[in-house]
Amino acid sequence: MFKRLYELKKIYTFEFMQLNQYISDLLFRYECVIVPNFGAFLTHNISAQINTHTHSFLPPKKQISFNGQLQSNDGVLANHIANLEQISYDNALVKIAKQVAEINNRIDNGEAVILTRIGTLKKSEGKLQFEPSYEVNYLTDSFGLSSFNSPEVVRESPSKVVSPKEKSPILLTAKK
Repeated sequence: MFKRLYELKKIYTFEFMQLNQYISDLLFRYECVIVPNFGAFLTHNISAQINTHTHSFLPPKKQISFNGQLQSNDGVLANHIANLEQISYDNALVKIAKQVAEINNRIDNGEAVILTRIGTLKKSEGKLQFEPSYEVNYLTDSFGLSSFNSPEVVRESPSKVVSPKEKSPILLTAKK
């Protein structure tokens, strides 16, 4: 029990400055959102899927992944923050840098950092691991679609095939 309590303390939900919200907003519009000096959140389209065992249908979606090698600032995130918070581009970069330092500090201390609506980052065996969140479908073409289950469709084959030359019997009823 104490070990589980200790593990719960090591999970940190990241809400400071709404960085996760800014990234989430941009993932609807872009396939790549780079967090300068940290890494990039990437999306790729997944087609609709049918699970024949559970009879469930899943709509098309964008799958999120993380690449720690893409760290060069492309300006998209900083411009987005600068516009929304009505601050300068340089101040937006400073805010991002502070949050990246905080995230890296927590990850280096063995904590899992949850970016709400995006996923969880943690170190495992010395490598940064990302587990995406599945609560948001970033594919705007799938807006309003959700997964659903359907009962199994059982098709019955007809027991007798009637050829076109055969005529079905005509039933006559007498009028009274």
